[in-house]
Amino acid sequence: MTNDLLLVTAKCRANDQCRFEGQNMFLDVTLTNNQKGEVGLPLEYVRKAGPIIKLTDARSKAETYLKSNLADPSLRNNLTMLQPGKSVVVEWVITSDELRHFGGTYVDLFAELTVMAEVHAGGKRVDFRGSTTLRIVSKDKP
Repeated sequence: MTNDLLLVTAKCRANDQCRFEGQNMFLDVTLTNNQKGEVGLPLEYVRKAGPIIKLTDARSKAETYLKSNLADPSLRNNLTMLQPGKSVVVEWVITSDELRHFGGTYVDLFAELTVMAEVHAGGKRVDFRGSTTLRIVSKDKP
């Protein structure tokens, strides 16, 4: 499995500091082709399935994985060709209940987002896995 075909980055939409205010957290996960050739990505499949998300409580170090969506496996065959330097965005949401998973009203979490897919690069299909991490903290300290 390779992780250098695409660069994975993420940000909290309209909330650059990822401050949790008791509402759902809307994310934009960006996949950028950092290769010299085009990369075929099953974008529709990735958008339906979503990223794998591991939440880690910064205080207790406890971890949990959020439930992924089921996506039609046939969508893996529909490739979107990403030219060198071009990006696509996958929109996602972590619910307020998921963010409060570790209890209490104050949230201080690391959200590791991982995108996995079989992509087409260099004339062959290869397994891709790329990750990025966001820090999500309550707006007000307890």
